[in-house]
Parts: sequence; C-alpha cells; structure tokens
Amino acid sequence: MLNRFKKHFFKAFIMLLPVVALVAGMEMYQKYQMETSAKTLQLGGDFTLQSANGSFTLSQHPEKLNVIYFGYTQCPDICPTSLSVMAFAFKQLPPEQLDKLQGILISVDPERDSLEHLQSYTAFFHPQIIGLTDTPEKILTLSRQYGAFYQKAQIDNSAMGYTIDHTSVFYITNSKGEVLESVPHSASSDTLLAALKRQL
Repeated sequence: MLNRFKKHFFKAFIMLLPVVALVAGMEMYQKYQMETSAKTLQLGGDFTLQSANGSFTLSQHPEKLNVIYFGYTQCPDICPTSLSVMAFAFKQLPPEQLDKLQGILISVDPERDSLEHLQSYTAFFHPQIIGLTDTPEKILTLSRQYGAFYQKAQIDNSAMGYTIDHTSVFYITNSKGEVLESVPHSASSDTLLAALKRQL
C-alpha cells in the first residue's frame, strides 16, 4: 500500500513540474521586464482601444490617473482576485480622489471577450473599472509595449478549449501612458492603495 502511494505521489509530482516551471518562469519574466523597464524608462505609452461605449483613448482623459491590468474574463482565479484588490483599494478612497482614477481591464482574449461582456464583468467589481479590447494583433503589440506577457494554453477534454497564462501586474499611469509605478498582483489591496495615494 505504501509503495503504491509513493508511486502515485511521484507521478502526480512529475505531472505538476511543467506547471510549476511555467509559473516560476512567468514570475521571473515579469520581474525581469519590470526591472529592465525601470532602467530604460520606456514602459507604457498612449493607446486607443475599444469599449462597449466606443473608442477609448488614454490621452483624451488628462485628468485621470489610470490603473491598467491585462487579463481576461474567463480567468478562473488570478484576474477576479486582482480586480477585487483594485476595487477594494478604490473603495477606500474619498470621492474627490476616486474621481481622478480610472481602472482599466485590457482583455488578452479578444476572441471570447465581447465588449458587452467586458462591460458587465468589470461593472461587477467597480463602476470605475472599464473593459477594453481590440484585435489580437493590437493587443499583442500593446502588451509588449507595457512589458506584459501572455500565451494560450490548450486544455484537452474541456469545453473552454484553452486558458491563457499571463503575467499579472497593476500599471499606474498618467494620461500619456507613462508608467509611474507598477504593483504585482500578489500585493495586498493596502499596498495598491498606498501606491495610488503616492501618485494622486
């Protein structure tokens, strides 16, 4: 019985190794991008994407400080947790500061995330968060511009068909898209809130 348990445990461990390696690799890539970008000061930039209410251009809202997050609506855990962190931080701010903020979810899954679905999804977390997306080519270009990484991961025998592995970072920017500060998704809402207060 003990030998059988050891055999099953070893098989499960071997199967988990690629997942662990992928997560570790993405965390290292994310850290490298953030460190490199901090040195070169070239992270970010203005953009125009589509929302349920039409085109959204970052620079057309000069009074706003933005919290940008790359994710997708069918993400099982990381994205909902991250948007909850963003929403909770927003709720801790007084109205006069909240009015200066714009939360932005940029979908890296434009094939499945319709503009209407993005609108209802983001509204569930907080009315100050907007959902944006565009063509796959445009989203890929923009993600590289911000140092974000994502890739499809096929799921066998699943109705979803695929999931998306992605880095998870809050980018705090001005209306020019200049990244003033970045906060990893693993940070608490208090950490994000402190970063927002520093920039407001």
